[in-house]
Amino acid sequence: MSPKPLFLKPRGAAELVPWEEIAVDAPEVGPETPLGDAQFVALDVETTGNAPFLVLEIGAERFRLDRTLSFFDTLVDCRAPINPYARKRHHIDRSMLIGAPEFKDARRAFLRFAQGAVLVEHSHDAFDTWLVGRGLESPLEHPIIDTTALARLVLDLPKGQTPGLARLVEELAVDITPAHAALDDARATAMVFRELIRRAREMLGWAVVGDVLSALPRPVVDRTPPSRRGSAAAASQSPDARGRTAPPRSAAPPATPRATSRAPSGRRGRSSRRRRSGSSGSPGGSRA
Repeated sequence: MSPKPLFLKPRGAAELVPWEEIAVDAPEVGPETPLGDAQFVALDVETTGNAPFLVLEIGAERFRLDRTLSFFDTLVDCRAPINPYARKRHHIDRSMLIGAPEFKDARRAFLRFAQGAVLVEHSHDAFDTWLVGRGLESPLEHPIIDTTALARLVLDLPKGQTPGLARLVEELAVDITPAHAALDDARATAMVFRELIRRAREMLGWAVVGDVLSALPRPVVDRTPPSRRGSAAAASQSPDARGRTAPPRSAAPPATPRATSRAPSGRRGRSSRRRRSGSSGSPGGSRA
């Protein structure tokens, strides 16, 4: 029996779009992969704005440093209330989510789209990739790069400063406008990343993916609710818990990336995060 067809719902689309996987010729990405050969996926999500911050929209661009490969864009029907402040920022309301895939289906499609690539997020606390990976039996295997940390290093910003995406777009003079919409902001993140990496290669001599990963360690963020932190800390000191470690993140994910649908029509974009959103265009992922 063939699996039930999956339909995505890009923001602003007149009708649902069937999820279609398009093979991407990607090399296996590892620490020794030359930056010019690696494929990246810039990711952005919009959420309900209410704890536990459920995903309303996933947008992504799959790219190489020299060109865009494909796009992924869909609203997500989380069937939960949307915080009024978040709604004012990303302009997503309940009526827009009718017919959109549930999170588990949207995530399954996104993970196929991002297979074999390095994930790129503008998220100093790893929030976007944490949301995508939340509830999975094992952590995301992709190497992950944060453009806020990359910008601090390349632009020599004060330690602890978290530059917003709009600020980086302006400072780097890239031709895009952040819009608080997942795909638009993913595209802006991809453009910012390309320019920061271009400068880093000139300034720091970076040549391979491992150069970036070793210079930008991932943050470890405790998202345990404050009321549970005491008991969680106590449990971690129990005889059964001592010495356990989380499974390591693979530096070299499997290399059979896929893509999905058609490219958006000359849009531009940026986003904020658990609070953000805006307006996107087409779904899935398609060759650009």
